[in-house]
Amino acid sequence: MKEKGILLPIFSLPSKYGVGDFGYEAYEFIDILSENGIVYWEILPINACNNLPYSPISYYALEETYISIDKLKEIHLINNVEIRENKDKAIYDDFKEKYFKEAFINFTKHLKNEEINYEICNEYKEFIKNKEICNYAEFMSDAKNEEKEYYLFLQFICYKEWMELKEYANSKNVKIIGDMPVYPVFNSVDTKYNPECFEMENGHFTFESGTPPDYFNSDGQKWNSPVYNIQNLKNNNYEYLIKRFKYYLKLFDKVRIDYFRGYDSFFKIPIGKSGKEGFYTDGVSYGFFDELFKDKNIKIDDLIIEDLGDIREETKKLREHYGFTRQKILQFTIDLDNFYDRDNEEENVLVFPGNHDCNTIYGWYKSLNDEYKERLKEFLKRNNCNNINVNKGIMEYLMKCKGNMVIITVQDVLGLDETSRINLPGTNSEENWSWKLKDFNDFRERIKDFN
Repeated sequence: MKEKGILLPIFSLPSKYGVGDFGYEAYEFIDILSENGIVYWEILPINACNNLPYSPISYYALEETYISIDKLKEIHLINNVEIRENKDKAIYDDFKEKYFKEAFINFTKHLKNEEINYEICNEYKEFIKNKEICNYAEFMSDAKNEEKEYYLFLQFICYKEWMELKEYANSKNVKIIGDMPVYPVFNSVDTKYNPECFEMENGHFTFESGTPPDYFNSDGQKWNSPVYNIQNLKNNNYEYLIKRFKYYLKLFDKVRIDYFRGYDSFFKIPIGKSGKEGFYTDGVSYGFFDELFKDKNIKIDDLIIEDLGDIREETKKLREHYGFTRQKILQFTIDLDNFYDRDNEEENVLVFPGNHDCNTIYGWYKSLNDEYKERLKEFLKRNNCNNINVNKGIMEYLMKCKGNMVIITVQDVLGLDETSRINLPGTNSEENWSWKLKDFNDFRERIKDFN
């Protein structure tokens, strides 16, 4: 039986405080999914970052913007809370900071005499034993000139709120798909405390990650991220990566591995050069995954790989060797010249009409010329999907094709156009990573069509 899911980033949840978070609206969203038989909620990365979810400054720290101040009030760490205008764009600013500071002061007072409750005090003391969280707190303390304990507190609250939310989702038979970015940024906790895991000489990075020149970018792309030192990772039995994978599988029910191509071979660009002077080199490949799956608690089905685009045969063989669930984006696989979906024959596939980097379905449809619009309608009719609404017709088609999982963005459920997309890759627009729901009213009704 095909399993269904919805893609909605945490920041896109409705919120009274500028940006979606782990608060009551997230619980309401889970209720809606559960009531409609939706098995998965894909949330995109929630690691600490600088407003760019796929550019983490830490793989272990969570994004503190997502702390719910409603939840802080619920456990009596803050008092009165100011409500903001609920807009349809996320607002990334320091609005919550004053509440975080108030909560930290009160928590510190309570911690000294355990007035909150004995259980929370013990949870906190156990949590701050995590070496990676302590590294993050030191990193942020140095960067922001705040005391280390402040960031330990924020991470404890963030982790506690997230795990409670995940537990609630699981109790409602909803599973969370989290996202693992492939590289941290240059200035990150990972590069500071694990420099041997990255290609460096005399304390300086020697290569930058990216992509080679193509039709869209004559100089290639540079990602503001270092590349891994494969030999050093191998010499240490891939402990750095394995520890991360295990942590992510604690945070989420399934993990989407970003840029799977990079585990087979990755592109690296000499520092200061363009993509024209970059080249591919072998990744961690079979050695890493063989070592990872020695832990019998980690299952192949726990991982979903992002293998989109033009990947080489060796990457496909790596994927097929382990039987990973791969992704398919209908916008990329449908051939309207020949009325064929070239990936329709595969079963071990997670299918999307489009994901966070794509146009919405309606936006994509609008971008087609008149001939291709008619060809798309004809394609759907040939597959016995006769709904005159393109969004509904494509959802109907995806439910019929052989892939064993299908995930739809909230924007496509609502039939929104290109002005509501999540991200436009290769741009620095303020519109990226900012689209947000104002409420669930329309979604609550439209989700019934996804059945």
